[in-house]
Amino acid sequence: MSPSFFARVGLAITSPRRALALAADRTHPGRSGTDLFIVIVLALVATQLRGLFAAAWLSVAVQVGLGVRAVIQVLTRALTVELAFLVVGALLLWLAAGKRRDLGRAFDLACVAALPLLFVDLAATLVVRTFELEVPGVVGFALSGGSYAWAGILIALAVRPAREPVSAVPEAPPEVVRRARAAGWGVVGLLAAGAIVQTVWIARHSDSMRPMTQGDSAPAFALPTITSGGTLGAAVSLPDLHGKVIVLDFWATWCGPCLKAMPKLDVLARTHPDVVVLAINLDDAGAASTIWKERGYRIQLLADDGQVSQRYGVSTIPHSVVIDRGGVVRLVARGTTTQLDATVRALLAEQIRAEQIRK
Repeated sequence: MSPSFFARVGLAITSPRRALALAADRTHPGRSGTDLFIVIVLALVATQLRGLFAAAWLSVAVQVGLGVRAVIQVLTRALTVELAFLVVGALLLWLAAGKRRDLGRAFDLACVAALPLLFVDLAATLVVRTFELEVPGVVGFALSGGSYAWAGILIALAVRPAREPVSAVPEAPPEVVRRARAAGWGVVGLLAAGAIVQTVWIARHSDSMRPMTQGDSAPAFALPTITSGGTLGAAVSLPDLHGKVIVLDFWATWCGPCLKAMPKLDVLARTHPDVVVLAINLDDAGAASTIWKERGYRIQLLADDGQVSQRYGVSTIPHSVVIDRGGVVRLVARGTTTQLDATVRALLAEQIRAEQIRK
């Protein structure tokens, strides 16, 4: 009798050679791919529900197109590396199969080998989100390295079944199936726990996930500056800037539209020295510092802490916010910066008129 879905997933942990043999068996071609797809969908719910919920809210409250872009961004961030591993692994197995090359078979084997990437990410995300931990870079690197080492070992083990003639897989002993089923249910338990943790967090922080709109009070924050050496420096506090027109620009070093818009923001800062322009980097402080040095930007560069971008409803970038002298949000620009200059000029004109009236 063929193992159940839970047992097949668990075999990748308890008996990887048997899991690979089942994937190589052509009695059920594509079944490993289906199993991987199901695990991916469940893992997205367990690890990325916050981002998907924020994207859905953005779609309903602001614009459908922006919500769709935010969903794509979440999926890209979550799955790009895993899918790349799957494609490269399948190609390597296809090449290694020699005379028995079968692309479908190679992909089925690679689907089993890719499961550890999801298992490790799921477990790590659950622990971090449950206990709200700050993970040092070295720990993240070690976890990533461990997951790729595990997946790489499975790719190496998959070479043999990829090269062997197609044959039926003998039925597994009952104790092997029991262990595999228990491991599979353990994975499902982690998936369920992750979804619960995400749901509870959303329920408790729904206000911070609400898409920011014009007329809202700007949430206070204090973020560290990024120095010329790429390290974190003194913090900049939003309340300390009260009484000034402020432009916040959330960006990342990999974001093409963000980099394209940055020179315009720099011109805005140079043209209006009384306006505070803060570029808040979302990904790599070192790379951001290098860009600043190479291009000579004078905009103040800050590092996001993960919470400020959430409070400002950043689900797609570039994401810019204009705050008036009273601390009220006057513009939220998602995916574009074309309105920034006009909004800033209008606020400065209001300031001049107010000063003239007082005189």
